[in-house]
Amino acid sequence: MSAQPTTREHAALPLAQWPARDQQAWDAANRRPDFLEPGGHAAMWRPAMQRNAMGAYGRWLAWLLDQGIALADEAPMTRITPERFREYVAFLRAGRAPCTVVGYLSWFCMLCKAMFPNDDWRWLQQAHNNLKREARPTRDKRSRLVPAQELLQFGHELMEQAGGVLDEPSVTTTQPRQRVAAARDFRDGLMIALLALRPLRVTNFLGIAIGRHLRRSGDRVTLNFAGDETKTKRPIETPWPAELIPNLDRYLEHVRPILMAAKVSVDPARPPRPAGAILWVGQGGTPLTPGGLSKALQRHTTRRFGHYVNAHLFRDCLATTVSNEDPDHVRMAQHMLHHTKLGTTERSYILTDSRLALRRHHDLMAKLRRAARQRLRARAETTP
Repeated sequence: MSAQPTTREHAALPLAQWPARDQQAWDAANRRPDFLEPGGHAAMWRPAMQRNAMGAYGRWLAWLLDQGIALADEAPMTRITPERFREYVAFLRAGRAPCTVVGYLSWFCMLCKAMFPNDDWRWLQQAHNNLKREARPTRDKRSRLVPAQELLQFGHELMEQAGGVLDEPSVTTTQPRQRVAAARDFRDGLMIALLALRPLRVTNFLGIAIGRHLRRSGDRVTLNFAGDETKTKRPIETPWPAELIPNLDRYLEHVRPILMAAKVSVDPARPPRPAGAILWVGQGGTPLTPGGLSKALQRHTTRRFGHYVNAHLFRDCLATTVSNEDPDHVRMAQHMLHHTKLGTTERSYILTDSRLALRRHHDLMAKLRRAARQRLRARAETTP
């Protein structure tokens, strides 16, 4: 029997501490295909998918350890029983939002089926489906939508205010903390403005690397992602908004270096990861994380709009704004969100204002009635 780990720094048990049979199953799931044999079920997953799935399974193993289960004494498949799964779901539900619980279990189910493809997981999949139906949000997203043009304007205002602070000589020389705070606000304003016009998915947005994804050719700046870097597996090439190029230049030349050079306390046991060419950086020069992006957006948007506009909601805001303001060109929203099908955009992102649609319908009917009356008058005038 292998020794059980006694202490853990994270909620999820890291791969190196998984029991040997679990590690072997994970290796088999990641086996690359060749001309003789098919690959493992997880072999073609993107790195982010693999990390999420490993985290979900590691969280399950950590919970089993906390229950006093000797992991090495049980085969991986026999550990996963309906009774334990029920208790595990109850544990996850304590202090977590329903959608968070369902997210954890989605990755857990995926990994179970990938690591142990010959086992019958129908009961687990059905349990997950039931939980997913229960967790469907009842709150209407319409109340949280903000027109894309208002988000863009807000981003410009943040950059203008922060730029004014950075331009003050006294801030540069005697107030380093205020200078760093202004640099952070300028970065946040640029992110909000860019998300309002180019609402990329969070993974791509935070992964933008200068020279690799962010490219400049003369006066033109573009964002480029290869197919294996996107959710839809299709490459993305989109121009950086022309109105934000001066702001980008200032961020790269002045603001980003301030954040890179800012002093932060560092845990020697966990040294920070250098940003390298990553566009969005935090204080101290580390890459901005999803948590950092969420905190920045929550701080600014809650103060301005009275509620939190998260990064993914920017996609809904843009699609709905296009649908409301220019319904004849709704397909444009599909291309701006980089969906393969218009139905995805319409089903999941467009929340058209019914009052606006009704007003447009009334305007159209009034126009048709006026045209009909004009035809009747013209006919009456020409009839002898």
